[in-house]
Amino acid sequence: MKFIRLTTVVALSTTIFAGGIRVFAEEAEETEKTGEVRQITTNGQITFTPNNDAPNVELDPDGPEVEIPPVVGPDGENNGPLTIAYVPTMNFGSQIISSSDKHYNMVAERQQKAGTTGDTNKVPYVSFVQVQDTRGTNEGWKLSVSLSEFEAKDTKNNVLKGAQIKLFDPQLRYSVNDAEQEPTIHANGLELIPNNDAVPIMTAAAKKGGGTSTATWGNQVALDKQVEAGAAVVENAAIQLFVPGTTAKDAVTYRSTLTWELEQTPDNELPGIVF
Repeated sequence: MKFIRLTTVVALSTTIFAGGIRVFAEEAEETEKTGEVRQITTNGQITFTPNNDAPNVELDPDGPEVEIPPVVGPDGENNGPLTIAYVPTMNFGSQIISSSDKHYNMVAERQQKAGTTGDTNKVPYVSFVQVQDTRGTNEGWKLSVSLSEFEAKDTKNNVLKGAQIKLFDPQLRYSVNDAEQEPTIHANGLELIPNNDAVPIMTAAAKKGGGTSTATWGNQVALDKQVEAGAAVVENAAIQLFVPGTTAKDAVTYRSTLTWELEQTPDNELPGIVF
């Protein structure tokens, strides 16, 4: 394209000014003698726009080869340029009633290994929560979570009093190769106490957090070793449920709700999304 434009200019000069080509030739000859360099610059351009499609969950490259579907609500309500792509489901298994204080490890989440079928090919993976920010505005965001009481229906002791979830050794994975833009992650031993205010999991100040941010809990090597050892239940010790020994417990299943909230900064809060 440069060559075509330059040729057009020369042709116009020849038409309007007699002897124009001679002048250009003389200038070129002089340039060759003096070593002068002539330069022409042009511009390249690309424009990015926010991604309003459903998120595509990006996994730990060192983890198992599994495909995990994104969290998408009815009618795609969780789609958009600032979205929660994935959150964990926490199951603490079946436990024997005890009068002692207990910390129960979470049962590791499992997903079908790529290209296989059947439960025997479902592999454990570290639990994680993922936020994707493709707004391109560098406004920042905050992801928080709250916990309801562990409750059961049609039983005398229907609330698991004093129970709380604890999150240990959080690790941050960030898709952008710039440490200065990384969001912050919660401290080790974060407590999720039922009916308390939501607590921050990841926070991106202004000019931070663009791209994909993932908070993980667990050690993939440790999970794989449990599988190799033939463990009937693979446990993730980075997420624990604490239940006091003094709490009355019935032989039923107690359930709680984790509410994950993604909030724009400073004050533009998005609706809470319940899982």
